[in-house]
Amino acid sequence: MITLFKTWVSRDPDLAFAILLTVLLYALFAFSNPLFFTPGTHFAILERFAVLGLAGLALTLCIIAGEIDLSIGSNAALSAVLVVRFADEWGAVNSILFGVGIATLIGLCQGYIIAYLKVRAIVLTVGTLMLLRGVALFASEEKTVMLTNFDMPDFIQTKFWIFFSPASITVIFLFIMVGLFMRYTKYGREIYAIGGARKEAIASGVDLKRPMMIVFAISGFCAGMCGAIIGLRSGTAQPLALQYILLVATVAAFIGGVSILGGKGGVIGALVGTLAVNFLNTGLVFEVTPAYEVQIYLGILLLTVIIFQTMSVLYEKRRLRMSLLDDTDRARENLRATWRGKHNQSI
Repeated sequence: MITLFKTWVSRDPDLAFAILLTVLLYALFAFSNPLFFTPGTHFAILERFAVLGLAGLALTLCIIAGEIDLSIGSNAALSAVLVVRFADEWGAVNSILFGVGIATLIGLCQGYIIAYLKVRAIVLTVGTLMLLRGVALFASEEKTVMLTNFDMPDFIQTKFWIFFSPASITVIFLFIMVGLFMRYTKYGREIYAIGGARKEAIASGVDLKRPMMIVFAISGFCAGMCGAIIGLRSGTAQPLALQYILLVATVAAFIGGVSILGGKGGVIGALVGTLAVNFLNTGLVFEVTPAYEVQIYLGILLLTVIIFQTMSVLYEKRRLRMSLLDDTDRARENLRATWRGKHNQSI
């Protein structure tokens, strides 16, 4: 068992560190504040996970593909406005399908443009970030939109099995499905390939458009679901809201072990990173921590993870170098032994 654990840690030290960090954060707040270790708090944590987890998952997949989607917050805000505005007239289900469908289509189009024009996503999504804010303002008529029928918000926040709600159960299911897709399908492996070694992947016959469209479509879908859940849960939607989503999702993705260079990371890392941010935020709220201190602690947490990942990369490079030197020394020794053997035979 210990051997298996050591093998797993050596295989993915960043994820192991993220899990250890998450457990330590949970233990710290659970032991320091009795209110943290209650069913109500765990329900609240999972409710926040239903929102932040989707954003963290979306950004994790984009970074794995070697890109980034800066329009997540704007796309989520637009989806929230559309869902809340039309929920009373069309019904909650139809408005969710419409809002999430629009968000997914936006992501799909972004992926196609990035692949077809071969532009970096950071350039394109800065433009769509501002564009979608304008569209959200237009759709909401520059005001906060509100529900009049609160049956759906009441249903979304219904408790199941003490800790869960329909929103959190849905998001957990999405995590499982995306995890299976990334691990066991050819398209998931293509997403890793274009992030880790894009030129080599294209040279081997991978069409850049397909994985890029898939990953940004998933990102758009997650953003749309995020906005729909927030809008229906609160019963209101603001066109300029949810700007914090991108920042928190970025922190969660990097805590979860995703590499800025692409090609590394996964759904489990996104889940762990989101829980770490969630535990920290919730614990600091119980401690009545000022907002500026919360941002400082988030920054410290992110810097700690980045420093560990940097040290991990340097250690791995050193280990690989030492291994190559050992192999070279062995090869030289074998050549010397062979030469001595031949020399002795000739004598």
